[in-house]
Amino acid sequence: MRFNRLLLLGMLIVSVGMGWRLYVQKHADTGQLSVRELDGTVVLAWVGRVDLPMHTSLDRAFGRWSGKSDRFVLRLNSQGGSLREGREVIELLKRIRQTHKLDTYVGPGEICMSMCVPMFLQGSRRIAASSARFMFHEPKRYYDDGSEAKGFAFEREALSRRFFDKYFVNSPMNAAWRVQLEKSWVGKDIFKSGKQLVEERSNIVTDLK
Repeated sequence: MRFNRLLLLGMLIVSVGMGWRLYVQKHADTGQLSVRELDGTVVLAWVGRVDLPMHTSLDRAFGRWSGKSDRFVLRLNSQGGSLREGREVIELLKRIRQTHKLDTYVGPGEICMSMCVPMFLQGSRRIAASSARFMFHEPKRYYDDGSEAKGFAFEREALSRRFFDKYFVNSPMNAAWRVQLEKSWVGKDIFKSGKQLVEERSNIVTDLK
């Protein structure tokens, strides 16, 4: 009897330990938000993954500053991340645009990859440094342990189609450039600098700075 209790206790400890490791792995790269006011403009700077608590952090910051300024700039430096969190953030950015001016910015040597790109597209002015790096690829789903949930081909194609229609078709992106992106991004990671996006007239970046 005592042996069974010790065994159960040991199994419980192992289970808790494994759960904690999975939690740490999932949230190890949780992004951080910093806020500052510059000449009447509120700069919301997010560094890190698109994941919890990005939406909550931005929403709280907007609530604190919405009555103090009519212009916000969202500075992004992110490798992308959660489709769900990204969707929530984009809905928030659309709400901000209803009452305030909203621009987006990616600075020198900084990145905006995957789910970050649809967020960047929410800005009225979309400003980037020449050396800023953007990456486009088909959306992917992951298990809690970080491994990719590939599923069936038709499921991946349907997810890709929904993502493309939701965030790129209904966006300021140049239509001809968008068609070429859709043809070339299947199974690939497409990297572009801020300068390249302007030179290619993608209308993703409106201003180089």
